[in-house]
Amino acid sequence: MSSAPLNPAKQAEIDELARAIREAVDAEIHAMAANLATTDDAHIFGDTEFKIRALGHRIAAKAFEQHLQKKTDMKAPARTVRIAARRPSSTRTARTPP
Repeated sequence: MSSAPLNPAKQAEIDELARAIREAVDAEIHAMAANLATTDDAHIFGDTEFKIRALGHRIAAKAFEQHLQKKTDMKAPARTVRIAARRPSSTRTARTPP
């Protein structure tokens, strides 16, 4: 990561993305905490480890999802398409010979 100071607009974007990610992953973080808190130290690895790793992957996937969603959100309304002046003929498909 760069150590150069960020401009205020970029810092606001980072703060907004961090907030969106926190909201999106709240359930996964809670599930991680519940798994860890309800597992004794003798069984912390194995099944619990795989559950925590899977939750971590879901958190990462949701972070990417939030980032991509922000990138593809439309900033302005879509342009409208002009309507054709007249309907094209559907009976004439080839030129007539001279």
